[in-house]
Amino acid sequence: MASWNAQENPKAPQGKEPLAGYNFLLRVEARYDLACKSVQAFRMEQEYDYIQEGGQNDYVHIRRKPASRPPELEVERYVVSGDVDPLPLGAVLEQPLLLLVSRKLNQFEKASRSYAFKGCVVTAKEYKGMDALSSGLLTEKVTIAYQELLVEEKEG
Repeated sequence: MASWNAQENPKAPQGKEPLAGYNFLLRVEARYDLACKSVQAFRMEQEYDYIQEGGQNDYVHIRRKPASRPPELEVERYVVSGDVDPLPLGAVLEQPLLLLVSRKLNQFEKASRSYAFKGCVVTAKEYKGMDALSSGLLTEKVTIAYQELLVEEKEG
């Protein structure tokens, strides 16, 4: 893998190093900061119909279909005793759900990138199995449907 040094190559991109995927924080309703084990891949996609013309014309038309289901986000978080559950099943979040990604540990107010999920509804919860033969922290997987995803990138 190639690397660059600003002194050796002054035209190298400055401050454009890839973000690490392990300094992240999930902020719910602008009040709760959740310790999460993982945030599964989230994406927005569009469905299409393919309509083939008959006869000698082999042209295929592509037409956008209405969405059949909303995009989803899966969050695996640690279960804490005595904690208020900010993501109960069926909850409709009034504030955008924020996923903050930082270059430095515990510096999320200066997050390098943030994802804002609007129109969120908690659609499913799944608790990880427990095993007496192996130790591990209890986690729950929360599935959240959302309407809109906004990405904000900050310099520095």
